[in-house]
Amino acid sequence: MPELSNTFSWSRSRDHTFQECRRRYFYQYYGAWGGWEADAPAETRRLYVLKQLSSRQQWAGRVVHDAVEMALRAFAHGRELPPEPFIRDVIERMRQDWRSSHARRYWENPKTAALFEHEYGVDVKAETWQALSRHVATCVRTFFRLPLLAEIRRTPLEHWLIEYSSKAFEFDGTAIWVAPDFGYWTAEDRLVLVDWKTGASDPEATAFQLGCYALYANEVLKRPPDRVDLFEANLRQGVVTGVHWDDGRLEAIRERIRFSVRSMKVYLADPEANVAVIDNFERTEDLRLCRWCNFRAVCRPEL
Repeated sequence: MPELSNTFSWSRSRDHTFQECRRRYFYQYYGAWGGWEADAPAETRRLYVLKQLSSRQQWAGRVVHDAVEMALRAFAHGRELPPEPFIRDVIERMRQDWRSSHARRYWENPKTAALFEHEYGVDVKAETWQALSRHVATCVRTFFRLPLLAEIRRTPLEHWLIEYSSKAFEFDGTAIWVAPDFGYWTAEDRLVLVDWKTGASDPEATAFQLGCYALYANEVLKRPPDRVDLFEANLRQGVVTGVHWDDGRLEAIRERIRFSVRSMKVYLADPEANVAVIDNFERTEDLRLCRWCNFRAVCRPEL
């Protein structure tokens, strides 16, 4: 297998990390690189493990996304899923993940469940964890009841566009990582792209994310914005919201990505080779962000 190289790329989550804290950005995308190797330096390995941590809210969101993906795969193979037994299975696997994280097994196997609250000893009451599992159950139950799901299931399977993992496409010489949670073609030959949400909606963040989906549709699938329907499906609230896009707004997304890429590369010691030096990446002064940062132990241990 060829050796992996840390080449520069862009994603919405990478942009978000860069905007919040430059030092966290360094740890996430440079300091932790190679930490999966058996002979990785101890500090690199430590950063790599910390990089995998999720807050309980992030974890719950991932559990729901995985459950939705599992259900859609079952439907694609012609299998029916009784909702309540399926939900009970999701919650049981959630409990197993919690026990694994509580035992800190992620230090031996970083790709297993790794909760920020367990690593940093955050005092979370039992009823809070129970409320989280109820939240997951509610979101999955809502998914089964969505009229949007009924429409998806009426759509011939050959018209489904399922992106279960991120795909990269080149934009102005930079690899852009983006993939909708789900997509399908309508009988009118329109492309529908869906983003599943499990928390409170943020209109500005949602617009940017769906705008990135519109760019994906345009660059990869060659669909103009006026032939694409973009939906945020909030599984906590049971609300599906459409966002309209056009050529002007799509160009604004392109410019925002270009600016983000330029800003990130300014911090690099060698932009062509994607080489970063930690001293070039300042720490945020917003200590509220630090308290919930995966890398608090190495960056601001006094907190």
